[in-house]
Amino acid sequence: MTEPGVPGSGPARPDPADLRSARPGRPAGTSSGAGGSATSGGGAPGTAGEAGNHLWPGDHGTLPAPARLALARLVRGPYLAAEPEPDTWRALLAHEDVVRERLADQYLDLVVDADAQVAFVRDVPAADAPQVVREVALTFLDTALLLHLRALLLDSSDGRVAISRDEAADHLAVYRRRGGGSPMDFSRQLDATWARLIESGMLEPLSGDRCTVSPVLRTVFGADQVAALSAEYVRLAKESA
Repeated sequence: MTEPGVPGSGPARPDPADLRSARPGRPAGTSSGAGGSATSGGGAPGTAGEAGNHLWPGDHGTLPAPARLALARLVRGPYLAAEPEPDTWRALLAHEDVVRERLADQYLDLVVDADAQVAFVRDVPAADAPQVVREVALTFLDTALLLHLRALLLDSSDGRVAISRDEAADHLAVYRRRGGGSPMDFSRQLDATWARLIESGMLEPLSGDRCTVSPVLRTVFGADQVAALSAEYVRLAKESA
């Protein structure tokens, strides 16, 4: 992910390279994960070659249907969560080793957070590996809001957070002054940020303009990455005050 600056911004912005490698996402050019991900060879012990795992005429897959669904959901992205897909989540845990093998065949690494009950894929950390996961460019406001949402999630006693667009606007208002744009420009930028986070699965719509925050935000950013970015954004906010 890249992080374009706000027009008119002067101070240096944090390097987003770590965010790029941490982000869950959809493989580039893929709208559905039901393709080759379920048909690789080398099934798990006790499953390979079993006739009961053939789901259609000419099916060469070896995984049972629930495990294939878990694999497809991971490849499709942006993540798999136990809620609202408990059966698929249990299938992932039951077949985690072979799912990891199938993903590795596609240069994808599986990240499972058992506490948050979420899982996602990312590019393998190999210098000569192709980029498979599609990157989404983050704006300054995107990153600022993501950091805020993650903080709210970690502070929540039950791991559930809901936020409205107006509440997000209140939190980000300090950065409007830094950008030097008009209130109308800021509103358009916030609308675009709100829509991007919904499209990426980081926000899940409720009623009205409220959304729940995805639990995956607990996992995708490491503590060191968040600390560095947060310190920089606090500094920029103070300069804007």
